[in-house]
Amino acid sequence: MEQDAPNCFRCQHLVITWEHGRGYACRGMGFKSREIPWRVVLRTSGRPCLLYTPKQPRPSGGA
Repeated sequence: MEQDAPNCFRCQHLVITWEHGRGYACRGMGFKSREIPWRVVLRTSGRPCLLYTPKQPRPSGGA
């Protein structure tokens, strides 16, 4: 992965779909794609994704 690219797998907007040929979706920008969303955003806008929002950490289940 390129240095300046956000990690979509750590972003709360990434969704993995069951659609053939469009396995990734970005809820933040509202599109589905065959490629990981940060690549689509960079290719179409020439800029890195500005909507990257890190996922919230999962609560530990220690009882």
